[in-house]
Amino acid sequence: MPAQLFRWFGVVALLVTALSEVPAQTAAAQGTDPTAIKALVDALKDSDAEVRKSAAQSLGRIGKDAKAAVPALTESLKDKEVNVRGAAALALGRMGKEAKAATPALADLLKDKDKDLRGAAALALARIGKEAKAAVPALLDLARDEDKQLQVFARCALAVLDDLFTDRHVSVLADFLTDASVEVRGASAYALGELGPVAKNAVPALAAALKDKETDVRRAAARALGELGPDATGAVAALAVALKDTVVDVQVTAALALAEIGPDAKAAVSELIAALKSKEVELRGAAVFALGEIAGNARDAIPAISQLLKDEDADVRKAAVVALGKIEGSQ
Repeated sequence: MPAQLFRWFGVVALLVTALSEVPAQTAAAQGTDPTAIKALVDALKDSDAEVRKSAAQSLGRIGKDAKAAVPALTESLKDKEVNVRGAAALALGRMGKEAKAATPALADLLKDKDKDLRGAAALALARIGKEAKAAVPALLDLARDEDKQLQVFARCALAVLDDLFTDRHVSVLADFLTDASVEVRGASAYALGELGPVAKNAVPALAAALKDKETDVRRAAARALGELGPDATGAVAALAVALKDTVVDVQVTAALALAEIGPDAKAAVSELIAALKSKEVELRGAAVFALGEIAGNARDAIPAISQLLKDEDADVRKAAVVALGKIEGSQ
């Protein structure tokens, strides 16, 4: 989640970013040490609030393999410091269904006097998934809150948990993309990205949001379309146009979204080829990566990609080599 979104969600944005920038590690890949988990659980009781918050964030980064910490994190939802409570809520969310036992406590947090904590609890419940269905009544109450940003977080969770009405909740989030408030538009785009393929009916609205006057909203919309992957094929033309956005970050995010769509993004090949000539190294790298993911449908890009083997940036040269291998290897 981009730093620019901090102003939309306050504490929630800060915590979401802290937890999402470092992928949760798996025990198989990293060899999670029970001693480390215990040490972090002990740190949740440290006298310093920053230490307690950092301990919760670290447990969130570990993810489901830190499930032994669920009881301690649930207890931390009662911490006297708002930042600690928020970090604990989002850490539980990162553990997915392993944190289902925390559902009642998170549902209670939906009534907290702090707005950001209510949003953090809703987001955590969305990430826990269907195991958190017991929180639906409380989320429905939050969906009627006078604050539209809180409605967004509630609808995000309900789209996952209230599965009989998933399309209705996604539709409301899509409608919020045209709200007069930039904060609400940005929150909605972010929430739809959290939902991934569940939000496929919102593709047209997200494609339209790529033309929003606010940079942050355009970026969030492009990110959300990337999270939808092949289900966002209907937005390929709009993403191709976004490759020419006036802001480099939006261009790069659009290219990465096209990469996630993969072979079905073949209609954007010519625009991606043009992006290979950008003076911005990030865009050249993202564009060549996308062409590699489009694979066999990007054969027309081979001459331009070959030119990148002489690029001044080593990472771009490496990406070009990989892309050529994927394109040729897909035949």
